[in-house]
Amino acid sequence: MIVKRNIIKAFGLSVIGLFSLNSCNDEFMDKYPETSITEEMFFRNPTDLELYTNGLYGLIGSSYWDLGTDNMIYIDNTSIYTKMRGELNPDNASVWNWEDIRTVNFMLARAGQAEGDQAEIDHYVGLARMFRAKLYYDKVLSYSDVPWYSRDLQTTDEELLYKPQDPRAMVVDSIMADLDFAVNHMQNKETSRTVWSLDGALAMQARIALSEGSWRKYHTELGLSDAERFYRIAIEACQKIMDTGSYSLSTTPSGDIPAYEALFCSEDLSTNKEMIFYEDYDKSLGRYHNAQAVLDWQTSLSRDLMEDYLVIEDGKTKRFQDIPGYETKTFTEVFENRDPRMSQTFMTPGFTRVTENEPHRQKISNGGYPQVKFEPRTYDQISWGLSYTDLPVIRYAEILLMYAEAKAELGELTQEDIDNTINLIRDRAGVPRATLSDWLSNIDPVQAERYSNVNSTQRGAVFEIRRERRIELVCEGFRYDDLMRWGCGKLLEKAPEGMYIGQLGYIDLTGDGEPDYALVATQAEADAIPEEDKQKYELTVEILDGNTYELTEGDKGYVRMIAQINAWNFIEPKYYYNPIAKQDIVLNPNLVQNPYWSE
Repeated sequence: MIVKRNIIKAFGLSVIGLFSLNSCNDEFMDKYPETSITEEMFFRNPTDLELYTNGLYGLIGSSYWDLGTDNMIYIDNTSIYTKMRGELNPDNASVWNWEDIRTVNFMLARAGQAEGDQAEIDHYVGLARMFRAKLYYDKVLSYSDVPWYSRDLQTTDEELLYKPQDPRAMVVDSIMADLDFAVNHMQNKETSRTVWSLDGALAMQARIALSEGSWRKYHTELGLSDAERFYRIAIEACQKIMDTGSYSLSTTPSGDIPAYEALFCSEDLSTNKEMIFYEDYDKSLGRYHNAQAVLDWQTSLSRDLMEDYLVIEDGKTKRFQDIPGYETKTFTEVFENRDPRMSQTFMTPGFTRVTENEPHRQKISNGGYPQVKFEPRTYDQISWGLSYTDLPVIRYAEILLMYAEAKAELGELTQEDIDNTINLIRDRAGVPRATLSDWLSNIDPVQAERYSNVNSTQRGAVFEIRRERRIELVCEGFRYDDLMRWGCGKLLEKAPEGMYIGQLGYIDLTGDGEPDYALVATQAEADAIPEEDKQKYELTVEILDGNTYELTEGDKGYVRMIAQINAWNFIEPKYYYNPIAKQDIVLNPNLVQNPYWSE
């Protein structure tokens, strides 16, 4: 089924490509040659609609890191760094692209031609509307107010082509109408979880509703006060998925790889009951990705993330900040008694990559905390662009987290809710169970300072669910959108920090008691290192003078990138949105510049 599905997807893409080509050639379209696919000849039955929607699958994909967030040090550039350096403006902003939305609207405008089982037809119409909802919500997240188009435009549609933006509230209501149609008409047609189904549409509805609820609660500049409506939609959608009994958290290890970690380095997720939708990659079909880059390419996980993992002692959890001397714990010490997911996400001392004979020596110049979540475990995948592990897109753990978050934001979370959501996730991870009473009475001051705008009657629960979400879903591409919807963009201003180094000189990073690095201040100090030591320990020698990173206290401290220190300023609420490119306004003078970028 999966092989067949990939072939059909490829054909679906070719069908869309033909329509894209033909739509630009009116003369060609008028001839209707019998050997060509045309819209008049194609949208005839449910099978045609299925083939077309298969070509849309690439519009929703997976992620294997959290670039540009407080979860990572990233030594390259991202759009949020450009924005926070003040380099983005309407003159150099990218023009907005409507091609994908037009591709979906093209089908929706012609689906009425199809004849056959109406339930089948409605399923694929619902699927297309789910894609449109996701694409449009991405536009809303970027610009807030955008023009809403319910069909593909023609050159004769001058009034629509030159319309101004529609208000965010109207656009989001249209998005929710699309999702309502999808969840009311899509079916769970096939057992393959590489096929979008009703449950996938419910998950998408929950994602978008939870996001919009947060935006309306934590972004007063929008002037929209109906956050509760969206939280309740999210709760209902998650509940429907939970009630199916079709999904459960994976508790099966893969050899010596624990169950959680195995989710992200598996070559076959087809029977994994945690998957609601995943991307199937396959060496034999030439379907690859580049997840091998997560380990030490241009990234490191951050100290801020590391400190959020709880400590487990005597069957109970405590904050890492409650451990004496936590600030100066070295790379070989920070993993002691931690939430097991930490060592399944962060590279631990002694980790040996499948292509290496000795424990991996991480790059201090990246920050020193390499990511192993999503790292493939076979030799042939550790090359640029040749990884073929399956990648989760929507998994059941996210559903449980969304349900708990929406309940806590409404102040309605119960212990039963925690047991049915967060504690299931903790059980799988090997973390002691949580209680609502503890969350509400023992509020973590670190979380309270980080998320100071939380105003739920269950603040402590909101804080701990956000911690749980951050840890469980880390590097799956959620963190940036989470910080934006929670109104926490200011957290991105600080240069992220990596591991702690207590002093210059020899450093053991592999945990075998012998030095791996010699970190010195100057070239003269590097020259003074005995050649015997260099050869005996195969030392990697690094010099701070003239380097791209520094230690926060000069000769000791946390690793951070020099170019990122005091380089960023997150202006609220302006930087939650993107400017409309000046070029777009020239093309359509009826567009109005985003008010936060109009000066």
